[in-house]
Formats: sequence, structure tokens, C-alpha cells
Amino acid sequence: MSESNSVVVVGAGLAGLYAAKLLQPQFKDVLVLEATNRPGGRVRQVAGAAPWPVEAGPQFIHGANSSLKEMLDEMQCGIQQYDWPDWWYFGKERRFMRAPAEDQDLNRTHELFADVGNEKYPETDISAEQWLRNKGASSKVLAIADACYANDFGCTLHQLGLREMITENRKWDSGEDYLVLDCPLSDLVKHIAKDLNRQIHCNCPVSRIEHDSNGALIRLYGGRQIRCKHVLVTVPITVLQREEITFVPPLPQLKQQAIQRVKMSNAIKVIMMFAQPFWPEGFFDVVCTDSFIPEFWVTPPPTYSHQHEKQPDSCRDASQSSASRCGPQAGSSQQAAAQDAGTEARQEHKQNLQQGQTLQPQQQQSWQQPQVQQHDSQQQQHDTQQQQQQEAVYCMVGFVAGSKAEEISKLRQNSVVIKTLSQLDDMFCKSCMWHGTFLVTLLLLLQLVWTQQVALLM
Repeated sequence: MSESNSVVVVGAGLAGLYAAKLLQPQFKDVLVLEATNRPGGRVRQVAGAAPWPVEAGPQFIHGANSSLKEMLDEMQCGIQQYDWPDWWYFGKERRFMRAPAEDQDLNRTHELFADVGNEKYPETDISAEQWLRNKGASSKVLAIADACYANDFGCTLHQLGLREMITENRKWDSGEDYLVLDCPLSDLVKHIAKDLNRQIHCNCPVSRIEHDSNGALIRLYGGRQIRCKHVLVTVPITVLQREEITFVPPLPQLKQQAIQRVKMSNAIKVIMMFAQPFWPEGFFDVVCTDSFIPEFWVTPPPTYSHQHEKQPDSCRDASQSSASRCGPQAGSSQQAAAQDAGTEARQEHKQNLQQGQTLQPQQQQSWQQPQVQQHDSQQQQHDTQQQQQQEAVYCMVGFVAGSKAEEISKLRQNSVVIKTLSQLDDMFCKSCMWHGTFLVTLLLLLQLVWTQQVALLM
């Protein structure tokens, strides 16, 4: 026997949650199905890398006109706005400069990317690297474009397609500044989800969607079925590319082609903690050309959580038995390989079904907004600041994406640490080893998806 809802949203990442929030006034019974054991998707923190939880996924809001900005204002979240980048490091020249830097090649690179929207869509897509070479770009322009623009897209220059660059230039309207929050991004997830509560069902990976003019039948691993008039699929593009959800009848050919065309590359964050800062006062971010790590930024600890809540327990499995659990268990924060958790859940369900095991009803849990704890926010903020002063730690994050990230992922962690610190030594003309480095955590984030949809060259 199947359940019935007017609208079902598949996927409880930010896209799915925001869609459900917009739909709820008209469709009171909107239901959100999430394959993993928590809402939020790639918004997650890791513990142990610093005295406070560090963002393993997205960390900033891109642009003051972002649709998320209004919700952050509702939360009364403190926001600092930065130009990006505010520093440059030219590796071959060993030159460290504050932006806006007076450099002919740098200005030329910005001009080319600013005007790319005026280009005609090529009949056959070419890479950004080839496009720049066709424009007569120098080797330094190519290096700047790779470290700044391609790395920001989440790839390397030869992977970035000209079609996507043209589309982004014409359509991007959120602004160029970076917004740094005084609270973890998980607070934003809770804020969006607060009115949904039991309408978010975790540990519910979808296996099949049968659809026609009358609506859809959604089948979950474990046998649960849900009928609905409308279904909105917001899962990661890689889930659709791997055909982990079967559509009956198949999606139109144009949609299938679009799904296969959009590519996701890999990214790595190198998180470093120092006992004292060695960078210039007011420093936020630096883009580095011809370097091991193409970008660094400093990340302050959250001042406090605007939600003053514990992490939700109700998304966790009711049963702790490994034979029947649905959601992925937390991995080591010291070296995390963050794979698609929904894929893990689906694979495990397939194994369980092959072994004759099914989902226990109590495991398909609805997410509940945690009970608000009464705190004196000023006292909590004071205690947090006092603790930070006692620990006196400063966090810097290195970021690299695309084929470079894949190459770095093959290195031993000690080698990554040494190469990263050596680069910082060259940049800041100081020995970072002697500034109290006490922890370096390497995070390999597979299938990292940025706030904008990224289309890479086929």
C-alpha cells in the first residue's frame, strides 16, 4: 500500500530544502526525501581539525545579491564582505601583491573574462585554455586564468568549457564579493528546514520514479512507495549520471544529454592551524599562480551559533546494527574521503535486499528541528571568545580543484603538508613551521558541487 502526497522533493540539500520551503504555503503536505541521515547535502562540518567545527563543503556566500542573503538577514547573521581576491602571489616571480595589483597580464586576464559574454557560442565547445591561446594569451595570462577563474569554477583551465563561461558571464547576477558568516552554514540549513520538520524524511534513498500525466509513483529501497501529483528531483547530478534513480518512462533525450554533459570535478581542502598569524593584518584571501596550492584563505571561528541548538539526533538510525542501517557513519575527520553518501546508502540497500533484509519502518525517520536550548547568548559568546583566546589558534585553508586536486590526492599526506608549508614560506618570507603548526588536515572532497552549477568541457 502506498502513501500519498501532493508534492515530493527528492533530495534535502539546500536546493531541495529551499524548493520545499517555497512550495509549502501552497502544498501543506510537501514531503522531502533524503538518502542520507541528515538534511543539508554538501553543507557539513568536520570536528577534530580545529577547536571549532570546520566547513568541509561550501564556506562562503558568493555575491551580495545571492538568494541566500535574505535568509541570512532574517537570521540576523553577522556578515563580513570581502573583495575577491584581496591578494595575489605570482609564483614564478615570487611576488606578493595586494589587490588591485598593477600588472599588465593580470589586467589582460580580467578583461578577457569580463568580455567573454560577448563571444558567440561555439558550435563545438572548446576549453578555456584553447580559447585563451586563440586570443594570443601569454603564459602568465594562462597561469592567472587557471589559478583564479578555473579554480573558482572547481576545475583546471583545460577542463573548463567556453560555453559555460559565456553562459555564466551573461546570467550571473549575484555579485562578485565573498560574504563570510559569523555562524556555521549548518545554521542556514536549520533555518530553511525549521518549518518543514517532520516533512523531511531521512535515510530514504529513492530507487525508481514512475511518472505519467496523472502524477508519479516513487519507489524507495526497502519497499516503501509514495504517490504524488508532482515530484521535484534535486539530487546531485552525479546520482543521475550513474542512473542510481530509474525513471519510467525514461527522461526525454534532451534532458539525458544535458545530465551527461554537466561534469563535476574533484577538489581538496588543506586545513592548517597555527599558534600565531604570520600574514598581513586584514588578510583574507590570496590567489597563487604557478604554485602547488592556487588559493589560500584565513577562516575565523564562528562567533556563535545563531540557532543555539544541538545537531539533530532524529536523523540518525534508530537501530545501530550494521546489517540494517541506512545512513552513512561518520568517517575520520583527520583524513576524510567525502563520497556521495546517497550512493553508499543505495549500495547498502541493494546488498540488504539481496540478503533478504528490508528496511525497518522505524529507520525511515522524519527529521525534527532540535529543541531550542535556553542560553544566555552574551555569556555563550563570551565563553567562546575566552576559549579561543586561551587556545590561540588561527586557521588557514588551502584550496585546489580539478586535475591538480586529483594529482595531489595521490601524494602522501606528509608530502602535501611539506609542499604547502614550503609555499607559504616563500609567499610570506617566513618559516611557517616555526609559527606553531600543530595540525594539518587533508580533506579530499569528491564530486564537490559549487553554489553555481558547473559545466565542464566534455
